Amino acid sequence: MKWIIGYIAAICVLLIIIAQSIFIPTFFMPFFSWHYERRDIPGVIGIEKDELMYVTVELLDYMRGRRDDLVVYATFLDGEERQFFTNREEIIHMVDVLDLYNAGFLIRNISFWLLLFLIFGMAFFKIPILLVLARCCREVVVVFLILLGILVGIIAFDFDTAFVVFHLMFFNNDYWLLDPAYSLLLNMVPQIFFVEISIFIGLLLLLFSAAVIVVSTIYLRMTLPRNDTHTVARFR
Repeated sequence: MKWIIGYIAAICVLLIIIAQSIFIPTFFMPFFSWHYERRDIPGVIGIEKDELMYVTVELLDYMRGRRDDLVVYATFLDGEERQFFTNREEIIHMVDVLDLYNAGFLIRNISFWLLLFLIFGMAFFKIPILLVLARCCREVVVVFLILLGILVGIIAFDFDTAFVVFHLMFFNNDYWLLDPAYSLLLNMVPQIFFVEISIFIGLLLLLFSAAVIVVSTIYLRMTLPRNDTHTVARFR
């Protein structure tokens, strides 16, 4: 029973790691600033960088549920103030993206509260919480890193195909096939943006996973030798 609880808790930890590794780059404004400067996105769109950053803040607020629509006005280099997002396809696509992120937030939050519930359950049944979590988390994360390595290899081999497959898996329409001649959203975040943010996400996944493995290993090596033979045998 304790191992079933432990592995479920470890999966919750993993889901939280995955979710946060995606959310952190998505809402990290310095990343957008770097991307815009590196690719001269303001020049491509015809807008000042500060104005584009304002639009980005409003877009990300929409994705976090802090605003109800994408009716955002910006002043362009020609001095005219007009609505930034006007393309029907990009607006519908962003509604789909919002639904996807809401699902991600829900999974993360459920995982967090379920993890707390399982920890309280282990405490109630006098299960060695840290020992069980350390072992289960380490094993689950190691398996995840192996699968992640395979996935990274596939994506690195052919990112274009992986990009298409991702959208076919998570979107049930073709509104994500935007035309840069009409979509300012696509000019803001062209495909190279997703290459860069994928690297950012991958590095965070590796960092958080490595932290779990290192901390769990150190704890197990420091703790188990101090237990008596009966405790060690029972733990194993």
